[in-house]
Amino acid sequence: MLTRFDTNKQNFSLIPRIYPERHYIYQRFLRHLREKHLEGLYLAHKRIIDLKIKLVNQTLLKIFLLTLFGVLLLPAILFAQKNDTVYLSNGDRITGELKKYEYGLLTFKTDAMNTVIIEYDLIQTMYSSKYFMVRTSSGMLYFGSIAKADFPGSINLVITNDSIFKPIVDIVQITSIKNKIWSRIDGAIDLGSSYTKASDVLQFNLSGNASYRTARYFSDLNMNSIITSQSTKNTSRKNDAELGINRILQRRWFAGLQAKGQQNTELNLEYRIQTGLGLGYDMVHNNRNRLFSTAGIFVNNEKTIDTEKRTTNIEGLVAVSYKWFKYQSPKIDVVSSASLYPSFTVAGRYRFEYELKAKFEIITDLYLSLSLYDNYDSKPSETDPAKNDWGVITSIGYSF
Repeated sequence: MLTRFDTNKQNFSLIPRIYPERHYIYQRFLRHLREKHLEGLYLAHKRIIDLKIKLVNQTLLKIFLLTLFGVLLLPAILFAQKNDTVYLSNGDRITGELKKYEYGLLTFKTDAMNTVIIEYDLIQTMYSSKYFMVRTSSGMLYFGSIAKADFPGSINLVITNDSIFKPIVDIVQITSIKNKIWSRIDGAIDLGSSYTKASDVLQFNLSGNASYRTARYFSDLNMNSIITSQSTKNTSRKNDAELGINRILQRRWFAGLQAKGQQNTELNLEYRIQTGLGLGYDMVHNNRNRLFSTAGIFVNNEKTIDTEKRTTNIEGLVAVSYKWFKYQSPKIDVVSSASLYPSFTVAGRYRFEYELKAKFEIITDLYLSLSLYDNYDSKPSETDPAKNDWGVITSIGYSF
């Protein structure tokens, strides 16, 4: 746009910004300068306009070439993301993306077969140029890529300027450092109910768990709810929720923060909230078994139902957990855990919690679950309530 153009005073306020698309206006402007015999201004502004047009054209050309280069390179990038290779013992090989390895199972994503699960004893070797965290049964942590090994059932871990030979049977976990969040989450949900006509007892239970793992941390969320209704008694409720965030240390050690909430009307407990710190050690961790112990200290806040009395005390924790798994069809998963909470502020009080849970796969990702639980309190908040609450639960579950 031209502003304050006065040919008599030869005073020009020129175009503040020059855009190549206004080529027609520029040409009229230049012709006007020539008609007024202003050759000096004409030549100067013609050079400026030509330079601007040249620069814009060069920029557009660069954008076009970069876009074309990106379009041509995109298939190669997508292919590079899935160039991991698994070599099987029968001589076959599968190309795709290595997602994770845990409990003796390799999760591998392919274009042809979607996501497949491969058992460790079927793998001859593997290859991936990506960056992984690898944990062995001895508790050692390695960070690097995976290269083929000549010896069957093994891989080479490529770290910095070295290569370390490792049998696959000695590896308990492989985690991709750059995996998306959702691919690191595993979990399950159980649902069950029962009714006994003779005693007119209706019981409903719902439970679920989810775990999230990275190279250095693993988190677990567990929830469980049991509601029992009986015509001759008040409805009883047992609800539990627990969140643990742990950091993996060297040599089988791990440390973490835990928060837990409980409700148990059979033990006259309106709520119990625990928060604390713990230190754990993996005594056995391989592709079939895991045995670990935990010790810690917790702050315990409780409220009773009858008197609505609130108390706060400090408790210790000594716990042992064992997990046995068989992931060859049919899959079986058995977990047993025992926790002892001695009180530091209430003399002679201790609490004991035990849980046994077994899962039997029916079809892929669908299983039958059988659970046994027992909660004991040596000195409950009131004198009348029972000190012990236990039960057996059957349910149908789905894992993801």
